[in-house]
Amino acid sequence: MTEQGINVFFVRHGQTYFNLMGRFQGWSDIDLTEKGIADGKAAGIRLAGVHFKAAFSSDLPRAYNTARFVLNANQADSPALPTAEKDFREIFFGSAEGLTIQQIVAEYDHGFDKTMQAEAVGYGDTIAKFGFDGLMDLFKKNDPLHLAEDSAEFNQRLTHGLNMIRETFKAGDNVLVVTHGSLMRALANKFQSAELASHKLDNGAISKLIFEPKKDGRVTIAAWNDTEKIW
Repeated sequence: MTEQGINVFFVRHGQTYFNLMGRFQGWSDIDLTEKGIADGKAAGIRLAGVHFKAAFSSDLPRAYNTARFVLNANQADSPALPTAEKDFREIFFGSAEGLTIQQIVAEYDHGFDKTMQAEAVGYGDTIAKFGFDGLMDLFKKNDPLHLAEDSAEFNQRLTHGLNMIRETFKAGDNVLVVTHGSLMRALANKFQSAELASHKLDNGAISKLIFEPKKDGRVTIAAWNDTEKIW
């Protein structure tokens, strides 16, 4: 695939209090910290010169508010406000929300083998151990209320959102999407490698993906987890 495609700039939301505490937040409504507000503003400054044909965010407040900070800094005649889109919200971790990975490993003993108690020092380690989709399926299996999204449920809505972009915009258009860390890991897993998906993304980091403008078209990762470049 050439560079002639839809340029989609994905931004991870700013730091939240659960990020600071190392807790899974999923669909939980957790406020941005002062650093999180600064993360959004810094991403906005680095994207200030990019004209966005459209701007989307997850419908969760931490992403929507980050998107507002990004667009407030824009100087290239972009939308004033983001469009909230449920397809781009974080994975739902169900009963695991609010827990640390160490608590999850200790409490969810069906499928998470005991060696993970020592090895799972972070989320990326569990992805490396089980694979991204496999880990999501374990969250679903171990949730006593069976609320967590499994890989099929999550990938269905993610694909729907990605195809909306592919079918709405044309080659050369720039599109902003402010979203979440696990959703970004899912993109890495889908379009590059499980190894890339095991690495943490920084709050406020910018990743550029180039989409072929047709349903289920190819995707190229042009930049990933960038915290320095002025675009």
